[in-house]
Amino acid sequence: MQQAIRDMIDWEQPFPAEEFAERRARVKQALQARGYDGMLVTAPRDFYYLTGHDQIWQYRYGLTGLFFVADLGDFLFFDNASHVNVVSTTPEIRDVVYHPRGRSEEQADFVADEISRRGWAKGRIAVQTWGYGAHPDLIRRIASRLNRTGAEVVEDSTVIEDVRLYKSPREVEVMREAGKVCEAAMAAARDFMKPGVRETDIDAVLCSELMSRGCGHPGIRNMIGSGARSGNHHGPATHRTLKGGDVVHVDFSASLHRYHTNLSRSFAVGEIDARWHDLMNRSAGCTDAIVQGVQCGDPFSRVQNAADDFIARSGVDRARHEWFIGGYVLGIAFPPDWVHRHRPRPFEIEPDPEMKPGMVFNFEVQYDVFDGWPGGSGAGWIDSYLMTDNGLEVLTEFPRELTVVG
Repeated sequence: MQQAIRDMIDWEQPFPAEEFAERRARVKQALQARGYDGMLVTAPRDFYYLTGHDQIWQYRYGLTGLFFVADLGDFLFFDNASHVNVVSTTPEIRDVVYHPRGRSEEQADFVADEISRRGWAKGRIAVQTWGYGAHPDLIRRIASRLNRTGAEVVEDSTVIEDVRLYKSPREVEVMREAGKVCEAAMAAARDFMKPGVRETDIDAVLCSELMSRGCGHPGIRNMIGSGARSGNHHGPATHRTLKGGDVVHVDFSASLHRYHTNLSRSFAVGEIDARWHDLMNRSAGCTDAIVQGVQCGDPFSRVQNAADDFIARSGVDRARHEWFIGGYVLGIAFPPDWVHRHRPRPFEIEPDPEMKPGMVFNFEVQYDVFDGWPGGSGAGWIDSYLMTDNGLEVLTEFPRELTVVG
């Protein structure tokens, strides 16, 4: 690193050194519990968690990451020399090597050889092959080289993610603040909507509000759809202009220091078919049902059970209109993904984690309506929740009914 650059750091860091020391201690404990002597960490959200290193471009043929030594509870960072400034302005990185810019295979061999040279290519070593960082072929090339020098290499992409499942008090405060920014940005978008504005104009209002309040770019693009596009759940804003009678759906996250809270709501531009209001009115109480039906210490699946029970009583034709009623844990966000793998109704076979203080997740009630109702093709809402010692706290409060605008 360049010490002269580090000495010029004059802005407040998102987290103090104590936070990172506590994270390293937790990761050390988790690695040793799984019988690992070291871990090659190449998933951006995980090496950000350990270092605060925040980089825009995650190049699949470039190697950025760290090697964590369990006994030491510390790490060696590696990157290419084009990122000297980023590394030098990241205070938690104290030991770094720069591999040569060039062929990715040479980078991988350089990293593996440096680990071996320091005497760490021994025992059981975990590597990450599931993530949005370096290409898995490069990770496996490093693994093969470490194997040849005596290490037993195991693919394990989840160990640090599991440590991150429960947020620290400092992380919780960041996410609470992100929730407030979400509410302010949604209010600005609501007040701006009227016939004649484009979806991209709404997006501009959201981005301006998020950035002016200190947030960065979200880990996933803002999603805005109106009229026939209101059920386009993962579609970006277009040049379509709002018209009277439209349903408008807005879904975005506030990303503060890479920590997201998610908020989504649907709106009605003026007078609209009453069936839309009925659908959303029936669904609005689901958040209260989740808060009242889940306690600290419950399994995560209890969230889904509470929501399912409410929707069953609501009179909504779920078989006909459901797009997704469920949720997922929120974690550190780097494009193109922003969520943790755990869900209250999992898509894959996963453990059902205990809900402890610091666990943050969102929950969605999203509908597709393909019955020809005038004004749109879908509607819904999303909120973010925090588990505390006293139960669930909703991080994003905004009317869940279909708010009339314009």
